[in-house]
Amino acid sequence: MCKARAAAAVCVAAAGALIVVAQGSPTLRVLRAGRTEAFQVELRVRSEVEGQKPTTIGAKTYVQSVSQWVEQKLTWSVERRVISTGADGAAEIEERLAGFSDTASSSGNDPDTIKLLEALKAAIQPWEAARTLHYHETRAGQISGLDATSAPPIEEQAPRVLTAWLLRALRTTAALPAHPLAYNQSWQEPRAVQFTEWRGTTGSESGEWIGDTAALRAQSEPAVQLHMTQEIAGTVAAGIEKPAEGAAQARFHAESLSTLALEDLRLLGAARSATREVVWTLAPVEGLATPPQFRGRLIAEIRIKELR
Repeated sequence: MCKARAAAAVCVAAAGALIVVAQGSPTLRVLRAGRTEAFQVELRVRSEVEGQKPTTIGAKTYVQSVSQWVEQKLTWSVERRVISTGADGAAEIEERLAGFSDTASSSGNDPDTIKLLEALKAAIQPWEAARTLHYHETRAGQISGLDATSAPPIEEQAPRVLTAWLLRALRTTAALPAHPLAYNQSWQEPRAVQFTEWRGTTGSESGEWIGDTAALRAQSEPAVQLHMTQEIAGTVAAGIEKPAEGAAQARFHAESLSTLALEDLRLLGAARSATREVVWTLAPVEGLATPPQFRGRLIAEIRIKELR
C-alpha cells in the first residue's frame, strides 16, 4: 500500500483493490458483487420530558420541576450482501436482520412515566422480527429504495426528521462526502431545509476525514475515520407541537463517526447519534418572573460493529 498524507493525493493498493483520490476529487467506494459482511447493531431510543409546573400556594406561585425519561434498547445482527453491481459501480444490496433482543428502562414508576414507557414499547417491539431489506447504493454511499418499515417506528411528530435519519443511519455503510480524502481538514456547508411545520429553518453539514489515531492503529487493517455533523433549527409554526399560547423552538442535531477500511471504504464500525428537541415557552404566569418552559427530546444512539 502507498499513502500520501498530503491533501494532493491518496493511493491505496491492497488485495487487488485500488482507490485513487486525486486532488479535488471526491472519494468513492469499491463495491464487489458477492461480498458478504456481518455486523452487530445496537439501537437505543430515549424519550425525555423536562419542564416547570406552576403551583400556587396561598398568594404565591412557585415552579415545580418535572423530569421524566423512558428508554428502549434493541440489539440485532445484520448480514449484508452485495447482490450485483452496475457499469457505474453502484450496487444492489441485501440486508438480513435477525437475532433481536431488547431491554427497557425508565426514570421511575409513577403512572405518567409508565404510560410513556408502554407507548414506546408498543411502537417499537412489533418491529423486532427477522426481515430482509433490499436497496440501491451508489459508490458515494447514497441509498434509495427503502420504505418506512426499514427502521423501527418511534412515535415522532411531524416533521419526522429523526425517523428519516434512522432509515439511513441504521444501514451498515456510510454516506461519503463530496470532499477528497484529506486528513484532518474540516469543512462546513449550509443546507437548504424546509418543513411545513417549522418556519425560518436553517441547516448545515460539517465533516472531517481523520487519520492516524489510537483507534485506527488498533484496527486489523489500514483504516480511516469519517466524522459528520448535521444541524437543523427552526420555529414550530404548525402541527400538534405548536402551542396554543407562547412559542416553541425546534432543533435537530446528528453526529456520526464511521471507521472505514482504506482498501475499499467499506464500513468496519460506527457510532451515530441524533437528537430532536422542542422547547416550549408557555404564556406568562402571574407571580413568576419568567414564563414556564417545557423541553421534549427524542434521542437515538446507534453502535455498529463488524463481526469477523
